[in-house]
Amino acid sequence: MDASRSWDHSSLESQTEVQLYPTIAYPVDRGSLWRVQVQGRICQNNAPSLAKRLLLKAFIRALELDDSTAKSSLFHDRIHGFLVSPLSRERIHVSINDQMYVLPRKSKSSGLFQCRLDLPRRLFESQQECSIRWDNGIRPISSPVFLAQESGVSVITDIDDTIKHTDVCSRRRMLRRTFAEPFTAIEGMSEIYQQWASRGAMFHYVSSSPWQIYDSLYEFLQAAQFPIGSMHLKWFRLRDELIKRFIIRRKSKFGVINNMVKRMPQRHFVLVGDSGEKDPEMYAKIASKYPKQIVRICIRQIDANPIDPPRLHRIYKRYGMIVPIQVYSSAKQLGSSPA
Repeated sequence: MDASRSWDHSSLESQTEVQLYPTIAYPVDRGSLWRVQVQGRICQNNAPSLAKRLLLKAFIRALELDDSTAKSSLFHDRIHGFLVSPLSRERIHVSINDQMYVLPRKSKSSGLFQCRLDLPRRLFESQQECSIRWDNGIRPISSPVFLAQESGVSVITDIDDTIKHTDVCSRRRMLRRTFAEPFTAIEGMSEIYQQWASRGAMFHYVSSSPWQIYDSLYEFLQAAQFPIGSMHLKWFRLRDELIKRFIIRRKSKFGVINNMVKRMPQRHFVLVGDSGEKDPEMYAKIASKYPKQIVRICIRQIDANPIDPPRLHRIYKRYGMIVPIQVYSSAKQLGSSPA
């Protein structure tokens, strides 16, 4: 079990599962405060309802999984987050730098809790990173908070088919890779990202991957030696996939990136994605809104949906591009410097 998962034996029931997700903080109020984005999930880890068991059987049939795969620990770990029961309207207490805070917003119907805490800058003096903790009195859990200084370079990167093989252009292959197969890294990407991190770049993983497989994704990033950064995923229900709504809507992903760039107006951003879906168009739209902040766009070429000259021409014409789009097939083409 990942360190970000624990059981509460105090105020919450004994089968309550809490996660905290890696997040960011940035200066506000002319630098006198740090705004910490708190994000996590609280669920009841009990036996799945009959409705969820039926959905799970339908999902296994849809993926055509054999019995051994459906009973494997890998599949169990990947599907686990979809089977637990979200706890809504729970009040969450966390500590940051040994100071206790009560989150102003209760958990949502999905079990997710997200809010902002504005804290005095003195709490973070001479720090590049701190942690946020949830303590049940038995086994505390923690997750990093990355401090985004007013100036610097942030790399906003997709996950699926950008740093991890997913095959998003094929729905069945995507789902099998997501739920039934070991994650495999795109060759050379972790080495390039580590070089960028060594030159001071901060990383933000913004993806269509569901929050429910966060543990597996976090383990993948660590095992493949990608720089750890803030995580920004999407919440889905199992039945959403069965009615073909698994893929994140562009508007949702756009909103996450747009807000991030807007909130940190003095930072420069590098956007990395792939040609499989709409990353080029979305990144171009963001670059047209923030031409002084977006300094580089990198798009990995996907054969199933390549970014060819006509597509590039349409993008440049529609968004009046100033920032060039670098299309690459090999990670080595990205170079050792982020910008």
